[in-house]
Parts: sequence; structure tokens; C-alpha cells
Amino acid sequence: MPKRPKGNKLEQETVGKLMVELCLQTTFSIMLFHFYTITDTFFVVRGVGMSAGGAIGIFSPFLILINGISSTLGTGGGSVIARKMGEGDWEKGKKVVGCVMWVWIVSSLLITAAGLMGLKPLLRLLGCTRELYPYAREYGQIMLVGIITSTGFSGIMRAEGDSTFSTFQWCFPVLVNLILDPLFIFLFKWGIVGAAMATLASQVCSMCSSIYYFFFRTRTRCKIKPGQIRFDADIGKEIFSVGIPAFLNHLGSSLVGILGNQIIGNVGGTVAISAYAVVSRIQGFASTPFSGIMQGIQPMLGFDYGGKRRQRMDKTIRYAVRFVVTYGCLAAFCLFLGAEYIFGFFEPADTVADSGIMALRILCWGLAFGGIMPITQAFYQAVGKGKTVLILFLCSILLIRIPLLLLAGATKSLPGLWFTLMIMEWLVAGGAYYFLCGAYTKMDVKRY
Repeated sequence: MPKRPKGNKLEQETVGKLMVELCLQTTFSIMLFHFYTITDTFFVVRGVGMSAGGAIGIFSPFLILINGISSTLGTGGGSVIARKMGEGDWEKGKKVVGCVMWVWIVSSLLITAAGLMGLKPLLRLLGCTRELYPYAREYGQIMLVGIITSTGFSGIMRAEGDSTFSTFQWCFPVLVNLILDPLFIFLFKWGIVGAAMATLASQVCSMCSSIYYFFFRTRTRCKIKPGQIRFDADIGKEIFSVGIPAFLNHLGSSLVGILGNQIIGNVGGTVAISAYAVVSRIQGFASTPFSGIMQGIQPMLGFDYGGKRRQRMDKTIRYAVRFVVTYGCLAAFCLFLGAEYIFGFFEPADTVADSGIMALRILCWGLAFGGIMPITQAFYQAVGKGKTVLILFLCSILLIRIPLLLLAGATKSLPGLWFTLMIMEWLVAGGAYYFLCGAYTKMDVKRY
């Protein structure tokens, strides 16, 4: 068996220092991405109109589902690689990379073909209104074509301990997008097509950097050759057993998003859909530290679990929980106070702005405990217990999110819908905390 290379920071650095390095880099990368989504929406709203911004929001649940596939492969493959690194089995890691790439290529091509052939019924399913349809159709066609370029496998890079290149993998395409967006929308007058083309161009840049990292870069530990891109049934089973909960999380978010769009459209019409499209991006930006913590601690937990270093795992979880709760409460308070100024940046004086301000002031409180679920997810995925997360996600979707949404829709009250979405986040966080405490009881370490 190959010897483990010396100098692995996952083993040598202290927990606090390692968390600061990995979590800050991933948080910065994701925050930059969400900053792009906000500026993208800003450019579209100012350059095309609020209806165009609503069209992007309509298509978001479908893109969440696509991200669920890449997240499944990233978290599942990353968990396997991190554990194999802890055991010193590097050759297995290369096979994992090849399997992940094969699955992504095949699945993305199939989805693109199916989506283009059934775009009109897809948009109806997503809750598209008559006013939004022309914009959503133009935007959706281009996004479907670019699915194969929409992941950079940064989760695999982080699992190898290469947080620097992983950060670059996030930042480079986002910067490209930020440059091209105003050029295509305002200078070339391409409208919403310009926004989609800018996104596609940035994704192509991400794909190119991934090709360099995995096929040409000499320092890559899991460097492979094109011939190694193949499906392995045993590896695939291990990847999916860990990563499927991540997919179901995105699937649940996608279904909730679709149902939410339908209900919001029925209750508040195009105005409410357009307002929520902006609010969701503001919330996404504010919640980036949760995703950064999750992605940062997962390779740490997986490596320490593989090496049976339970005390380091204990310290990692304790630091993470304390941070996300403190940050979540502060972020919610700031968004509540600044809702009028923040939303006014997009649409200073409009009916949509009034609806959006009310929504943001209510929905922001869902951030208070929004970081508990990502930490629970990171823990179970890191130790290879994907079935437990699967149960948690299914319960949150079937027992909490969908029933409450249906109840809110029956009331025909838009404020009631916003409050329902907020309460859902609290209930989901409570369930995740229960699962996290249960796991640590069985491992005979501290509760939180």
C-alpha cells in the first residue's frame, strides 16, 4: 500500500487554526458566488426589468436540483477520498475521481437533452406566469445547454486538503461573470440572454481550470488520465450512500421552491414572485458562512474519523455550532434593521419593493438557527453515515416543509406564507440538533 505523503495539514495543524483556514477560504469562495448572484440580479433588474429578475427566480429550483447532483458527487466523493487519505490509500482516491467525473458527464448530458425537449412544460411546472414566460424561456435554454460545465469539482479538491486551488476554482469563474454581466446586458444590449451567456462563459472557465487540476497539474495528489474516467460499481455505491442525502436536500429545496413559486404566484402574483427572487438571493448571501463551515469541516471530520481522533472531532463540532448560532442571530438582526435600504438598492420605489421589504423582515429570522443543519449534514457525511441524513432530510421535507407550505397556501395570506417559511427553518434546525446530539451520545463524547 502506498505510504501517506508527509506534511498533510489535516493531521498536523491544530483544530482552531485548520478551521480558520479551511472555513474562511470556503466561506469567501461561496460568498463571492452569492455576491455574483446578487449583482447578477441587480444588473438584470436595472437593465431589463423586475419581471426578468423574477424569471431567473422561477428557474432557480431547477438549478438547485442540478446543483444537488454535483453536491452528491462532491460530498460523497469527497468523504470517500478524505477517509482514504486518512488511511493512506491514494490509489483508491484516483478511482473515486474518475467515477465522479463519469457520472457527472452522463447525467448532465441526459438532463440537457430532456430539458430542451420539454422546456415549456418544465417552466409551467416551475410556476412561471404569463408575464415571466418570455424571459424564463430565453434564460432557461442557455442554462440547460451549459449544465455540463456547471461544476468545478471543488469538493474533491477540498477533500484532498487543497483549499487554495478550491478557492481559486470558485473565485475565477465568478470574477469572469461579474465582468461579463454588465458588458453583455448594458453595452451589448442582450438583456436576460446576456446574463445567461455571462454565466455560461464563467462556467466554461471553471471547467477548464478543473481539467488543468485533475489532468495536468503535477502537485495534484489524485491526478488522473482520461482513460481513468470510468464507472466503478463499488465506488459508486459508496459515493451515493454518502452523497444521496445531499441530493435529497437539494431535491427537497427544489420541490419546496417549486411549490413555493406556485403558492406565491397564486397568492401574490408576478409581483410577489419577483420580490421573492430578490429576497432569496439576499438570504443566500447572508447564509454563506453556514455553507463555508459545512464544506470546511467535512474533510477535517472525515480525516479525523478515519484516523480515530475523536477529540479533534469533538472540538471541531463545538467550535462550528457556537459560531453558526452567534452569526445567524447577528445576521438576522442586521437584515431586519436594514431591509428597506437593502431592497431599495434593487428597486427604490415600486410595489415589488414594498412586498420584498416585508418578506425580508420576516424571512431573515430563519437565519438564526440556519447553520445547525449544515453542520449535522457535514458530520454524518464525513463519517459515512448517509442513511441517517437521508432520514433527517425526508422528515424535514415530508413532515415539515411541504405540509406547512400547503397550509400557508390555503390561508391565501402572503405575510402568513413568509412566516411559514421562517418557522420551517426553525423546526428543521431543531430536528437537526436532535440528530447531532444523538450521534454524539452514541460516540460517547460531549453534547452541545
